[in-house]
Amino acid sequence: MAGSGPEQSPGRGDDGLAPEFPQEAGVEVPKLPIEKVESERLLENEVRGRLEADGFSDDQILRWIEAYFAEHDEGEPDAVIAWIRERERPAGRDQ
Repeated sequence: MAGSGPEQSPGRGDDGLAPEFPQEAGVEVPKLPIEKVESERLLENEVRGRLEADGFSDDQILRWIEAYFAEHDEGEPDAVIAWIRERERPAGRDQ
């Protein structure tokens, strides 16, 4: 589900993700337990460049990583990108 506002051209970055907040794709972002924060920040730094290339803002990146860590204890950049892509598709995105 895309939010209202100016549309970004799909495929800006190599991963072809739509720059949106997780909530816009129907993904909840629960509060993260303190013990996951360090792992979250490390992974956030690893995927930041890829998501920025697709047009994601800093806040959107943070929210997606928080949503990812609500379901996972750790992860790799490729796994995060694939996870975001899976959540965007059910919302009716053409990839």
